Amino acid sequence: MSCTNSLCKANVLLCGLAYTSRTETIEDYLKGKVKSLTVIALSSCFIDRNFSSCRVYEEGVLKKSFKVANFRIKTYTWYKQPLIPLVFLIYFLSICSTLLKLNKKHDLYIGVSYSFGLWGALLKKLGIVKRLIYYSIDYYIPEYKFDLNNLYLILLNIVERFIVRMADFVWDISYQIQTYRQKIGKIRMGTYRNMVVPLGYSSHVKRFKTMSEMKRWEIGFVGSISANQGLQLLVEAMPFVLSKLPRVRVTIIGQGPFLAQLKDLVRQKEMNHIFNFLGFIKDESKMLDILSECAIAVALYSDSIDNKNIICADVGKPKLYALVGLPIIATKYCGLAEAIKDNKAGVVVDYDKHDLGQVIVSLLCKDETLKEYRYNSSKMGEQFIADNIFNAVFERMNLS
Repeated sequence: MSCTNSLCKANVLLCGLAYTSRTETIEDYLKGKVKSLTVIALSSCFIDRNFSSCRVYEEGVLKKSFKVANFRIKTYTWYKQPLIPLVFLIYFLSICSTLLKLNKKHDLYIGVSYSFGLWGALLKKLGIVKRLIYYSIDYYIPEYKFDLNNLYLILLNIVERFIVRMADFVWDISYQIQTYRQKIGKIRMGTYRNMVVPLGYSSHVKRFKTMSEMKRWEIGFVGSISANQGLQLLVEAMPFVLSKLPRVRVTIIGQGPFLAQLKDLVRQKEMNHIFNFLGFIKDESKMLDILSECAIAVALYSDSIDNKNIICADVGKPKLYALVGLPIIATKYCGLAEAIKDNKAGVVVDYDKHDLGQVIVSLLCKDETLKEYRYNSSKMGEQFIADNIFNAVFERMNLS
């Protein structure tokens, strides 16, 4: 991005979830390219510890860093659903109190996801920010039934309609979002300024371990642990895998609303010694090093109703696996399934425990195939570096 672009003279406010969204990737890109960057990153309500913080950069130099108050549900159960609006309200109060502490107006606000886009729209109404970029990383599709969760999804899409109309620019993480926004949200394409900004990662994420450096029988997973991630399918496939390869182990990195149920399933199968649950790892470098040492990694999306949200998503998990050079076992419902096959970066399977088990055994038994897929996966990962994506985006936006 050219330094003559007015963005280089802007005071930018970036708000999003800490460590579980695109916040840090945008932060890494912008901090050396704008006059000042204020980042307010709030912890997910499903993480045990509070990692919420504010960081202020001036001309690329970190000048301030302090913790921010937040509220967390920690574990998800049906009776805690009414607390989620309270979480969103506390997000807004945290942002407002932080801005009062800083006593500074901003030229540009970037809000990552629904809630932070909404608070940006309100701050624009109040005159605290001049321009709003709403980064839409999800679009939830309601079902035709009456329950609390469905009402919540309908409310989210009503809120999203307001955000889009208030935003100066809308970044959609996939092409499908604008289609469903028109169909469900009743906002016609072409009536707002939007562009597709696919998910990318900072260049420092890239890793590559040789065959001699990896843990030969380790299966890896990283991400939010929810029912739609397919980890229960992996648990069901493991008895067959262990009957053929008893040294295989599984490393799970992350937390989420399905963690307790997943651990119960592992206990029922008497596989506590097989699955290593590391939880959420704040130190990104440590997390990446652990992940890159695995032999293979899994992205087991399903076509269930619970997984409807991936229709509009740009799946990040397989992109991260590719950036650390891991062969990927993905289901055919993964958004990168065709790319994985075309690049010979892994194997695409049906959502079936027998198919999954056989593929895991076959892949782990073939040194040459593993070596080839590791190299191919790493090469494929180069296209997911965020700098190239954001350079093109800001040039097209022309913020002058």
